[in-house]
Parts: sequence; C-alpha cells; structure tokens
Amino acid sequence: MAALENITLNFSIPFNVSLQVGSDVIYYKDGTTGDVYRLGACIAKTATSITCEILSTTPPPDNTNDYIFFVKDNSANTSGIVGYHGTVDMEVTSTDKKELFAVNTEVFISS
Repeated sequence: MAALENITLNFSIPFNVSLQVGSDVIYYKDGTTGDVYRLGACIAKTATSITCEILSTTPPPDNTNDYIFFVKDNSANTSGIVGYHGTVDMEVTSTDKKELFAVNTEVFISS
C-alpha cells in the first residue's frame, strides 16, 4: 500500500477563496497527455499556497502549465431550501368556472 506524503503547491497570485481545508485538489496535466490526477485532500492553505496529502504513487504536478482545481465536499457544502418551505396563494377573480390543470416547481442543489 502506498504511503501518504505532503506536497505544497505555491502560486504567484492568490487563488480562489472558496478552497477549504478538506477540499479535494485535482490537476490536469499540461495537455500533452490529457491525464487528470487527484492529488488529495487539502490539509492547509494560505493565500498563495495549498498543502495536500497525496499517495506516494501519485505523480506531482511538474509543469507551470498544469491546471490545478479543487472540488468541495458536497455533503457539507450545499445550499438549498432544506428546513424551509414556500407558500403560494392562488385566487380566481372571475365568476366563470375555471379549472386548474397543474402547478409545478423545480428545485436543485446549488452551492
């Protein structure tokens, strides 16, 4: 079994503030191979660096053209209407007979 190691990635400019400790850090190889690698979980960060736990068998980024991105844990980082409800009042102002065919709604997870 491969051992866990720490790797620190340094950047010349600040990166997205949405990165959190626990987010998965992923990188896309410079385009020559098209390979995508999961580095591992972010264990520490500053404004311009990320420290990740990676498996010793995971090749580290070795090129300034590698694209680094992250994925948040969706079990802890979702927003929505959990615990809330909506109320709709509908009223017919005509005295003629009316029939309501359908009322629909759409809800989706967005973070």
